[in-house]
Formats: sequence, C-alpha cells, structure tokens
Amino acid sequence: MSYLCRWTSYETYCWVKVKSAATQQENQMNFSIFLIALWTIVQWSTAHVTDGVFRSCQGIHRRNEGQAVSGVYKIHPLSNAEPIEVYCEMAIKGGGYTFLPRGLTRRQDAQQIVDALFVDRKNVLLKLQKKVDRSESYTLIQPHPSFTQYDFTVLVNSYTGYTKPQSDFMIDYIFLGIIPEPNARFRSQQGFISNDRRIEFTNCDTNPNSLFAFMPNHNLQTPTSYHGSNLIYERTGVAVYWRSTAISITNPDRMMPNEFFFLTELHFGGCGCYTSSDRWNKFGFHATAIGVR
Repeated sequence: MSYLCRWTSYETYCWVKVKSAATQQENQMNFSIFLIALWTIVQWSTAHVTDGVFRSCQGIHRRNEGQAVSGVYKIHPLSNAEPIEVYCEMAIKGGGYTFLPRGLTRRQDAQQIVDALFVDRKNVLLKLQKKVDRSESYTLIQPHPSFTQYDFTVLVNSYTGYTKPQSDFMIDYIFLGIIPEPNARFRSQQGFISNDRRIEFTNCDTNPNSLFAFMPNHNLQTPTSYHGSNLIYERTGVAVYWRSTAISITNPDRMMPNEFFFLTELHFGGCGCYTSSDRWNKFGFHATAIGVR
C-alpha cells in the first residue's frame, strides 16, 4: 500500500494505492508513517495558512523555499480578523520580513497582529528612504553584545516597559524598544548592532531612553521641538552612526510604497541621541520602515 499526496496553499489531496504483495504488518507500519507525515503537513498549514492566505511573510518565504519575490502581499495573521496588506522582503538578511503599514496603527487588533508576526525578537529589519529619489537602504538591528539577554519589543500606540516617545502626542505610532527601562538606567555602554557594526554610547546620566518610534503622522502634525535648540545629534551620536551603516538596495523592483515609511524618532540615553527624521541632514534619509519576522 502506498500513499500519495499533493499539497497546495489551499488544501491537501491524498489518495491510496494498494499492492497485493504487501503484508498486513507492512501496511500498518506504512499507514502509521503516512499519518505522522499528514499530521505534520496539517500542523504546518494551520500555523502558516488561513483560508488560502498566509499568516506571515515568513510563511510565504518558507513555503516557496526562498524563491518568493519581494512585494506587497495580503496576509492573515489572525484567523478571526480581517487580513492586512504588508510588504514582504524576501531577499535581504535571510528574507521573510513583514513590513508594517502606517494604517496598522488605526486597527483595534494592531497589537495582536504584531505579536503574531514578531517571532524572531533578536532581529528587526529597518529600511531608510531618501527624500530626493525615494531610493532605499537597509539596516539589520540586533541586540548590543552586553544586552543579548533582552529581546526587542514592538508595541503599537504604547511604550510599556520603556520611556515615552517625545512625539507621543501624535497618539498613533509603532514603538521599537531596544533595552528595557530598568536595565538602561545605568552609566554603562549601551546601544545595538546595525549591519554587524556596534552602535554604542556611554549613558552619561542614567537616563533610560532606548527606543525607535515610527509615527505615521496621520494628522500632519509638527514633531516635537525637544532638543531643537541644540542639534548636536544631527552631526554625531547614535542616530548618525546608525544611518551611516545603511546598505543601499540597488534593485529598483524592490522599492516599497510610501505607505510603509514613517516619520521616525530615536532617543538613547543620556548622551546617546535625540532626533526625529524631519531634522536629518546627513545621508539624505527622511523616513524609516520597520520589518519583523
């Protein structure tokens, strides 16, 4: 007896062929193996596919064995909610990254969606967009060697466990926490890794800021004037060092729509930096996108 199956994104077809020469014991053993294999397929399908729509870009990436093309996809992260259009980056840094749209911040289930998508909490892929020609570069963010025990946190319209963004008055934002507030409240070397380069500073006054905040700015508000009288962090500091590590994306077919780029705030330390992307005057970037997997 043999068992043949064909798996698609939507369903699994199986059929049985009987060989008269096979013994009953062999049939039972083969059937047990078949059931285990079928159970594995069903479990994978349940975890990655809902009603023919994949639950994440990582699911699409794995199903296509790394051959899927980067672009806008509709995914279904929550089985009991409406699907969402995202940008899937399928090539950079192993692929499978789901880039979050600005409209996500208006959904009531936004945090549940992020929690479902953000599994690899040691890696966040950020893309930077240049204002002049919309060309893009990327940085892969990973924990600082002194803080590898702490996962990154991605929150929607919340900063629980971290310090508040200065542009919190804009209400809607996606928050990327690097080092939790209790652990950043020390005079120590802090920061993160960007494209395999260490971006760090010495926290000079135990101020525990350690964050990126991505503002869709739905209401076209003016960002905060915080630190506006001293623009030292437009010349040096964490934000400048981070942007200097960005690697250009040379394939124009992988340019993302504007819906995925945000006004961006960085705040680190005590003596790391404070800046928002409307102030950036080095390297030509003016907005950032956040991708998780």
